[in-house]
This record gives sequence, C-alpha cells and structure tokens, in this order.
Amino acid sequence: MMQQPPRLRSLLLSSMLPRLVLLVAVLSIILFALSFHFIVKQTDQLQQQSVDGLEQDINYIVSDTTRQLADLAANDIIINSLVDFEQRDNYLPMFFRSLNLTQAKSVEFALFDFAGNRVIDKNWNAVIPESLSSAWRQQTLGSSNAYSSVSKYGVLISVPVLLRGVAEGALVMYVDSLQSLLAPYPRLTNQLVTDSSGHVLFSSEPSLIAPNSSFSDFDDSGYAIKKADWQNLTLYSVKPTITAYREAAWTGIVLLAMIVGFVFIILHMVSMTGTLAERTLSTLYNDIKNRLNSDDKTSLRLDSDVEAQELADIREAFDKLIWDLTEVSLPNEQFSNVLESMGDMLVVVDQDKQTLLSNKRFDDFCHDQYGEKNGILKFIMQKLASSQSNELTHFSVSTGQERFVHWTKTSLADANGNIRGDIYVGSDETEQRSLESHVKVLTHAMDEATVSIIISDIKRVGQPIIYVNSAFEELTGYSREEIIGHNCRSMQGDETSKQTVDQIRKAIAVREPIETTLLNYKKDGSAFYNRLNLTPVKINGEVTHYIGFQQDVTQQRQTEQYLQDAREKAEESARLKSSFLASMSHEIRTPIHGISGVLQLMASSELTEEQKHYLSLAKFSIQGLLHIVNDILDFSKIEAGQLQIEENPFDILESLENLQSQYAIMCQEKGLALHFHFDLQGFHVVQGDDVRFRQILSNLLGNAVKFTDSGCIEVTTSIQQNADNSLKLLCSVKDTGIGIAQDKQSTIFDVFTQEDLSTTRKFGGTGLGLSISKQLCELMGGDIKLESVKGHGSTFSFTIMLEQADEALLKPVHHSSGVKREKGKKRKVLIVEDNDINQVIVKQHLNNHTTLSAKSGLEALEALNKMKVTFDVVLMDCQMPEMDGFEATKRIRNGEAGERYLNVPIIALTANAMKGDKERCVNAGMDDYLSKPFDAIDLIDKVEHWASIERNSEESAVH
Repeated sequence: MMQQPPRLRSLLLSSMLPRLVLLVAVLSIILFALSFHFIVKQTDQLQQQSVDGLEQDINYIVSDTTRQLADLAANDIIINSLVDFEQRDNYLPMFFRSLNLTQAKSVEFALFDFAGNRVIDKNWNAVIPESLSSAWRQQTLGSSNAYSSVSKYGVLISVPVLLRGVAEGALVMYVDSLQSLLAPYPRLTNQLVTDSSGHVLFSSEPSLIAPNSSFSDFDDSGYAIKKADWQNLTLYSVKPTITAYREAAWTGIVLLAMIVGFVFIILHMVSMTGTLAERTLSTLYNDIKNRLNSDDKTSLRLDSDVEAQELADIREAFDKLIWDLTEVSLPNEQFSNVLESMGDMLVVVDQDKQTLLSNKRFDDFCHDQYGEKNGILKFIMQKLASSQSNELTHFSVSTGQERFVHWTKTSLADANGNIRGDIYVGSDETEQRSLESHVKVLTHAMDEATVSIIISDIKRVGQPIIYVNSAFEELTGYSREEIIGHNCRSMQGDETSKQTVDQIRKAIAVREPIETTLLNYKKDGSAFYNRLNLTPVKINGEVTHYIGFQQDVTQQRQTEQYLQDAREKAEESARLKSSFLASMSHEIRTPIHGISGVLQLMASSELTEEQKHYLSLAKFSIQGLLHIVNDILDFSKIEAGQLQIEENPFDILESLENLQSQYAIMCQEKGLALHFHFDLQGFHVVQGDDVRFRQILSNLLGNAVKFTDSGCIEVTTSIQQNADNSLKLLCSVKDTGIGIAQDKQSTIFDVFTQEDLSTTRKFGGTGLGLSISKQLCELMGGDIKLESVKGHGSTFSFTIMLEQADEALLKPVHHSSGVKREKGKKRKVLIVEDNDINQVIVKQHLNNHTTLSAKSGLEALEALNKMKVTFDVVLMDCQMPEMDGFEATKRIRNGEAGERYLNVPIIALTANAMKGDKERCVNAGMDDYLSKPFDAIDLIDKVEHWASIERNSEESAVH
C-alpha cells in the first residue's frame, strides 16, 4: 500500500522552521555587534563634538568680544574722549554704563589713555598681575594691536583706540574667571578647561569637578575622556562609561523584542499560508474532479521525492483537463470570435423555437427595440415563416427612427443531416438605405439643375469626364455618351484664348480653384462664351476630381459690349453737345457783344433826352437778353456736366454787402424795405465758389424784388461749424410778395416752370432761375427749399458747404510781384478779331491808344514779324478762321513772332462760356481773360494794366 503523503501545511512548517531559527540567531548576533559598535562610535563622536563645540565657544567669545571692543574703540565718543578732556565727563560715564558685551554677570570695562592711565571704567576692581598688565599695555598701547588672554587670572581683552592709525588709548574688558563666560552655554557632555598646570578654569558640572581645583585630583575611573589643546589651555569632554552601556542594553532589549515579534509573525504567516493553500487547492481539486470524469492518462511528473498531496491531486486532474480541452478549445474560441466579430445579427433557435445562441449585435439590437428579446424573435420568425428572406421595418428607441433590416433564414442540421433548428441572420441596411436616398437626391438635383455641371477625374490619364448633367447636354449639344470618357478640350477652337486655357491648366496642376470665362464651341460648331467655375474635390485629403459649373454668358457679353458702345456714344454725344454749346455760346454772345458795344459807343456820343431814353431801353433789353442767354447756357452746362464749381477763398461778408448795395437801389425804386442779417461766427473769409453763391442769392433776391409790390425783403445768413471743421452756410430770403399756391410748390424748382401762365405774362422770365439755383446748391453740397402761403409772401432757404480759409490767401485785384506800373501813356495794341463789328467796337473803346487789326492768327503773326513798331498788348479772339487764338498764342510763346514778343501780354477775347475755356486760355499762354460781351471800362482797365507792366524776357506768363 502506498504511503500517504504529508499535508502541505506540515511540509511548509517542517521545511521553514530550522532555517528560520538559524536566520534569527545570525541576525541577532550581527545586530547586537553592530549596535554596540555604533553606540561606542557615537559616544566617541559625541565627545569629539563636545570638545569641538567648547573650542568654538571660546574662540567665538574671544573673537566676538574683541570685535565688539574694536567697534566701540572706533566710536567717535571714545575717540573724542581722549582729546576732549573738558567735556568727556559729561557724556562718557553714561556711555560706559550702557555697555554690555557678554552674558557674564561680572564684567569690568576701562578706558586707558596712551600713558596707561585709566580714564573711566565700569565696575573696574580688577587686580591684574604685573606680567599680564605689561603684556596688554605693550601689545595694545605700544604696538597698536588687540590683545587677549585666558588664564587662571581670568579673561582680559584689550583693543587700541586709534587716531590717525596710532594708538592714543586702549579699551580693556576683564572677566575674573572663564567659568562666568562659558556657564550660560548648553553642553552635550561634561566639559572642562584647564591651564598648563592642570588648574581647572571652567567646569560645566561643578558638582563633579569644582572650578579652580586641580584636574589631577579627579578620579577618572568609569569615565570616557576626550581632550584637545587650545593655545595654552587643555579642553576636556568627560562622559560616564555606564551611560554608553546603558544605551547598548536598551538597544539590545528593543532589538530582541523586535526579533521575537518578527519570528512569531513569520510563523503565523507560514501557518496561515499553508492552511489557506491547503484549503484552496483541495477545493480546486474537488471541483476539477467533479467536472472531468474520464480515464487516467499518463502525464509528466515533477522531479521531487516529496510532493504535497494537494499538488499531486491538482496535477493529475489538471493534466486530464488539459488533455480534454486541447481538442475543443481552439475551434470553440475561433467560433466565438467569429460570432462576435460578425457585422450582422445572428440568432440560432431549436425546433421548439428556444434560443440556443445569439451574438452581441443581436442582443444590442433587441435592447434598442420595444419589447422583450423573445417577443422580438417571435415577430421575426412569424415574418419569415413562409419565406427564406425578407426586409422588415423596426423602430429604434434610441434614435426615434425606423431601422431597415434584411433577415435571412437557414436551417440548422447536425452531422447526420437532421434538422435541429433554424439560423436567422439580420443585416442592418438603414444607413445604406439613407445613403442611397441621399445619393439619389443629390444625383437628381444635379441632373435637374439649370446650371451645367461637369465632373472630371484628374487622377486618370487625360483627365476624362465622368459625369455631366442634362443642362450640359442642352448647353453644348453633346450627349452623355458622346462626352463621358473624353476631355473638355473637344469644346475648344481656334478663337479660344490660349492664355485662359493655360491659366486653367496651371490651376489644376496646383490643385487650386479657378473662375474664368472662355470661348467654347457647341457640337454644331456655334461659339458661346462659357463662364467656368472649377472647384477641386478632395477624398481622404487628396484632390482626385474637379467639378465644373458652366454658364452661357454670351448674351451678357453682348450686353456688356452694347453698354460699352452706348457709353462711347454717350461720351461722344456729350462731347458734341459741349462743342455745340461752345459754338452756340460764341455765336449768340458775338452779336450781343456787337449790339452792346454799339450801344456803349452811342452812350458816349451827344444824344437828346429822348435818344438817351431809347438807349436806356435798348441797354435794358440787352441785359435781359444776356440774362436769358446766361440762364440757358448755365442750364445746358449743368445738363452736359460742364459746369465747374470753383474752390477759392473769398470774403463772404464783402459779397453780401455788395449784393445788399446792388439790390437796395432796386428796392428803393419800388418802395420796398431791404434788411440783411448776418451771423457768420467770425468766418467772413471762406473757401468756395463766390460767383455761384452770388448767382444763387441774386436769383432769389431778383425774384423777391420782382414778385413783391409792397412790404419788405429780409435776407438772413448764418454759418455753422461741423464736427469735421467744415462750414455749413444757411441763407434765407423772405418777402411779402404774392406767394405761391400749395399745389404749385412741388414743381416750382422744375425746368421752365413758374406758378402759372399769368405770372409769366405779367412778370416775364424763362423759369430757369430756381431750377439752376437748386442744381447749383446740390453741386455745392447743399439744398434749397420753399415755404410760402398764397398772398402772404414766400421764404426761400438754401444751404451750401464751405471750408475755412486764411484771409492771407485772398488775392488782390491786378497784383503781381516784382512789377512796375507806368500810367497815362499811349499804348500800341494789336486787335486779333475776325468780326468786323467787334473790331470797330474795340478800336472805338481804345481810341486813346494806337491800334492795329488782324482777322486771324496767321495775320497776327505776320503783323508782329513785319511791323517795326512793338505792340504793348495783344487782344486775341479765340475762335477765328485759318488759325484760332489758341494756336496763335502758342506760336508767339514759342518765338515765331520774334524774341521781343515772347512775353508780350495777351488778353483773350472770347464769347465761349463753357467749362475748360479759361483753362485752355491759360494753357495756351494767355495772360488774362475777357468774356464777351464786356464793358468798355473793363477792356480799358485790362489793357492799361497789362501794358503798364514792365516784363523781362525770361519772365513767364502770369496765369
């Protein structure tokens, strides 16, 4: 019969106990030895630290006290006391009483002079041997050095009181014994200080060794002594030996207690471990044995003579389990992994419709449905009772939407072909269905889009087209079958811009979007302008396709070309209109000038009163005609964009006063009161168009005087400063005239409009004044408005924008720097004028001067070259046959009339009044400008002004 193996707990205890006893014994001896060694060493270190600490204390006391005495010796009070004999008694005693340099109870201080005499002291009762007294005097007073002494006579420290580097005295501190100095400091051990003869100077434990005794009388048995030499003294550390032994004993007791406790703990742990392992393995064995019932199989044995019964049992059962499980574990694990990794849901039922197996996806699906798992499975089996597959609709609890699952049923058969149940596999097609629907919508939307869409694959050779929509077919005439697989280059032709094509190729090469327009050709060969927008399409961060949006912009291009042609025609029309206005201005003003000039000549002749009356009527009619012509020309210039608003500094106060003076006479003739009110806020010099401002106000004043028979006219003018420092002028003209009906006020500023026909017949006028005034206000950044009541007068208010100006910028009339005037001299004037009447008028106006006439620019150049006489002034008409005044002036300035006429004053006589006329005169080289019709006084004034100026040949024209 086979011997029963021992239990696991017994094996553990019998195996570990001998080893544990040996280990504990060795550790105990080692720990005791080490502890004793460390205690002895620590005691020696402690005594050495005690001796070192005593030496540091003595050094510190001597050095620190010496330093403090030296600081006191350098004090001005101490130094002054050695030279100020009369006053030192007043302050030195108080100073000495305040000294306290050590912790010793009995400290004596004294101040000695150079001769060694004590000047002052504090508690000085010292009886010092002559040798010690001589030593400190010689060292301190003689050599000017500090001195210190520690001996049986006490502690003495002296420092010199220096004056200019020489000792003039000494400060001395004396303590009768070293004991009183060191007693206050704490000690690690018993400490002693002896002199060379063994006399005890200090003892930290006077009860053990009394101070001033002899160390040789001390019985050192039972004590550990450590000593060190310091100067002429010996320092001792004395510690009883019993103290070290006591520490070793207590350490041993503590170690022994720890070892015993450690042994008991280990024994308990081994016992508990054995018991626990025994119980666990036995349970495991029983479990395995109950689960696996099969024949014994040969297994490997451990190389051990003694084996625990539990381990042997486990080995035997485990070997059998491994043998059995090896055959099935790998297929089962693989099958389980396959089931769980399936993307579809799977459930297996037997013939009784009971669930045999289901994977995690099916379980998750059931959790997302209303009802229990069995009910859901029953619903699926009912739907597939008569078919092998079917798509069922389920409702998702988590998303609140329908889920589409395609279920298939397969019979489950065993190895013999017998049907054991059914296998149901469900594939969730919800996402695929949604994706298909989304793709279908996108495809339908792209196909039904009215914009041509094209997609090309740029990763394939030739970058072929892979998709076009219906709009592309309608736009180009190519069908899908004809264009897909080919490149868009098939729609390009000879007229297609190569530069645009290169731009498209470069954009595709760098994978960037591009938008451009190029000429393409349809299938039938007809050309069209294609607005192309190419956008790259990225898949996984890489551009793989380009989508293009095409639009036929041929009509837009034609419209743009039509607009361009229309713009050019409009510009040409404006140019022709401007030219027509200039011509009409010249043609109208020329005969008016002739009439006006003749009337002026008649006025200077002898006339009867009746003739003078007729002449005044004619001059009044001429002024009215000229006013109408000016209004029509102003309106035409505004219409043609030829009216220019000037920006020049002017004195607005002066302009208002001039208008007041001008219209005061007219009001006086009609018996009207005229009142002007100003609130200019100090801005009487402003920058703007003075001429147009006076024109607006003159129109309003003229209307007020015309339509007012009685009462008064009030003109109110004010200026406001804006936040940007610009100025806003507000002006109103109020009258007590006939007023304007309410229903007529909305059209009063229209062209050729007055209140009614009766007004026109009674008062006359063209109806242009208010319209021109309104447009002038708008051109100057303002507006005009009306307030009126029929029969009670009207108030016209307007605003214009101005800028601040410096008074110094105002230009004086006829001022030129560096010139001299000569008046009263008869001048020679060349009149270049193609109109005979105008020649006669100018000659008569200048009958006090010598004049010569020329009818064109060519004749003027010929006269200037051939005449020996030198003309002082040239009056140049601008529009003449053969050569106009502009060309003639340029040639004169270029020297074609000779060097003497390079800078001859040239005054333009022009009937033009369009924008740019004055600039043309200045640019041609003319010096001044006189518009027809002009007054004789203006003509004479300009001629005399320019003729009286002496000019250098190098001086340029004054523009």
